[in-house]
Amino acid sequence: MANNFGLFFTRDGLVLRLPVNPAKLPQEKPGNDQSYNVLGIGPITVPRTPKPRTVKISSLFPGRTAPYVLTSGDFLEPEFYIGFFQKAMDDKVPILYTPVRYYEDGSPYMTGDTGFQVLVSDFSFEERGGETGDFYYELSLTEYRDYSPQTISVRQEASTTRNAAAPLTVTPEIARDIPAGQLYVGCTCQANGSWYYDSYGSEPHGNGSGRRVVVGRIIETDPTRPRPVLVKSEQGGVLGWMSKDSLQVVAS
Repeated sequence: MANNFGLFFTRDGLVLRLPVNPAKLPQEKPGNDQSYNVLGIGPITVPRTPKPRTVKISSLFPGRTAPYVLTSGDFLEPEFYIGFFQKAMDDKVPILYTPVRYYEDGSPYMTGDTGFQVLVSDFSFEERGGETGDFYYELSLTEYRDYSPQTISVRQEASTTRNAAAPLTVTPEIARDIPAGQLYVGCTCQANGSWYYDSYGSEPHGNGSGRRVVVGRIIETDPTRPRPVLVKSEQGGVLGWMSKDSLQVVAS
C-alpha cells in the first residue's frame, strides 16, 4: 500500500507501526445467521450477532532500512516485531489495532474506522534465499470482545421496622477527581496547532487550529516523542498526533 497509510498496534503504552505496508489489507466480518425449514413456510433465516471481525496481513520485516521502510527514523530489527506478536499470543492478551489512512495531500479519509481490540490468532514468518536479514510474515487478527462482568456497589440500609428487610441501595463507583486543565483520554480540547502522521511528528500533517478534538491516547512511557497525544474528531475519527502544549482542555 502507499506510504501514506499506517498500521499501528498498541499494548501497555507501546505504540508499534508496521515498517512496510502490505500489498492488500483484507478485513472480514462473517455473518452468523441461522437457517431453518419451517413447516408450512419453508426455509427461513434468523439473524444472529455477527462473528468477530478478522484482519489478515502479509508483509515484510526488513533487516535494514531502505526507501520503502516507513519507520526509518525509528528503525527496529525484525526480532523486535516478531517478539511483540509472539508475546501477545503467549500472554493471551488483546492489543489495539489502528489503521490510519491519508490521501497524498495529507487529508485523512475513512476516519470512522478507528480500529479495535484484537487477538493474534495466527502468526508465522519465514526467511528467503538471497534476502539476508529480511523476514516475511503472515499475521491473522481476530476482534476481541470484552466479556468480563460489570461490577456495582451494593449497600444495605438499616431497617427502621421490626422484622422488615432493609432496602438495598445500588450506587455507582465514584470516579477519581481530575485536576482542571489536565489532559486525559476522553477529554475534549481545542487544538492550537497541527496534527501529524505519528507521535514522532512524521509527515503528512494537518492544520487543526481552532478545532475541537477528543484525546484518544496519550503516550507517557517515552518522553522523547514530540507528538505524544493522539486526537480524534468529536465523531470518533482518528485525526493525528499532537504535542501536549498544542491542546487546551475545554468543557465538553
